[in-house]
Amino acid sequence: MNKQLIAMSTMVKREIIRFARKPNRTVLPSLVSTFLYIFAFGYALGSAIPPMGGHSYIEFMLPGLVMMQVIIHAYINPAYSIYISRDNQYIEDPLTTPMHYSTMVVAYVLGGMARGLFMGLIIAAVTMLLFGIWLHDILLFILFLVFTSAIFATIGVMFGQWSKNIEDVGNVMSYILSPLLFLGGVFFSIDMVPGDWLRIVSYVDPLTYVIDGFRYSMIGYLRTDPYYCLIAIMVVLIICFIASVRMFESGKNLKT
Repeated sequence: MNKQLIAMSTMVKREIIRFARKPNRTVLPSLVSTFLYIFAFGYALGSAIPPMGGHSYIEFMLPGLVMMQVIIHAYINPAYSIYISRDNQYIEDPLTTPMHYSTMVVAYVLGGMARGLFMGLIIAAVTMLLFGIWLHDILLFILFLVFTSAIFATIGVMFGQWSKNIEDVGNVMSYILSPLLFLGGVFFSIDMVPGDWLRIVSYVDPLTYVIDGFRYSMIGYLRTDPYYCLIAIMVVLIICFIASVRMFESGKNLKT
């Protein structure tokens, strides 16, 4: 086997073991938060919201909740992993080996994707069984999960390298990812947004198209062409990956 592949597989295994050995810190909190959202929004408020496209409010909301967990976990894994390895100075070990920078980035991205996909599939399976939902388009479902987790794992690599302290990693979720998720239509259709300015903000939010496409793949609710959304996601993924490799090659914040 190629030495680069061996090195990459070793790093990926390390990343997977890192989150899989403590399910009480990964799986359980996400399941609890998802069902809190379902109870607070789906049951408490859902009865006051009319069906959308023939779907109940809970059915409409579930794809957004699944994608929320995919995005958060795909980002968290590489971001914290890289920051902690920088802080403890053991990231310098692979940097001094013949391993290519692109190989290291791919390894961190695959580790983040593994966590994001793992959480997304678990939550999707549990909620689909409980609420009797069947996938509308399984191919699009898989493609949206894979490409979206790859994008946010790549973003996690960049912010893991950029962050000056551990709070910066969390601030990205608080000040960037959370607003994008909420304005992207996790809990509402963009057509329901009052006011032109807020609707414009939602339309320029890239996560609007991620959630729209994924919602179609799960329940068949069509607002935006899912294939257009998929092409846009692939373009963003290529840009983010190239940027993350270039950042690694620069060595900024990686070497003391």
